[in-house]
Amino acid sequence: MPTTFEDRERAFEAKFAHDEELRFRVTARRDKLFAAWLSAERRLSATEAHDLQEAILAVPDGAGHDNAVLTLATTRLARPPGGMDHAALKAALEGCAAQAAEQLAGSVF
Repeated sequence: MPTTFEDRERAFEAKFAHDEELRFRVTARRDKLFAAWLSAERRLSATEAHDLQEAILAVPDGAGHDNAVLTLATTRLARPPGGMDHAALKAALEGCAAQAAEQLAGSVF
């Protein structure tokens, strides 16, 4: 018969797994939204936009992911859209994160 401690441990592990899955989904959605925003700002063709999205989604998850996405965006496009600096691009990425979290709020997976 499981103990209360074992039940609590299993519940904690399940919550951790759920939270990590949600974090991953929010990050992936955020990156897609950012790629779409960036493509629209730069008026990229459908092919260029698709290539940019694929490149952004290929950035490994983990420490430094956000900076890697921002670096890829500015490097790949040679310059930020409309003369935007790193801080403005970071703000756009954060806005996309909020939008992604809102879209996925309450989703069941």
